[in-house]
Amino acid sequence: MGFKFSLATVLRLREIDEEREERLLGQILSEITSTRLELDDLHRQVDNLLRSREQQLQTTTSAAQLQITYGHMRALENLQKDVTEQIKNLEGLRDQQMRIYQNARRNREVVSSLRDQQQVVYRELKKRQEQSLMDDNFAARLSRRY
Repeated sequence: MGFKFSLATVLRLREIDEEREERLLGQILSEITSTRLELDDLHRQVDNLLRSREQQLQTTTSAAQLQITYGHMRALENLQKDVTEQIKNLEGLRDQQMRIYQNARRNREVVSSLRDQQQVVYRELKKRQEQSLMDDNFAARLSRRY
């Protein structure tokens, strides 16, 4: 009869819990990455607008066109602030999710460790039983000879 771990169901549930928390952490990290890319894109747009404004100031440009450029720049700067705030919120979520994931991992590791310990004890018991059987067989053969 093979090794049976009495808490196998608990271990499986804890593995599922750990995997779920790891997936959530991955989603948050992915969202942080995409939001940072969005912020980088906004920075590039602002830089392009600044270059465009400098070119407009070098040439004859209407005041209305300059006002449009300044309005666009203010809108981009407001977006940058919003995206920066979103990144801060996501980083807070990441930290919280990291703690949840680490706790789920620790819970799974406790049960895994218990299983490993029980498996070692089971193997040792099996070895002793096999050795005892071999000793009994040897003793029986030896007693038949004499």
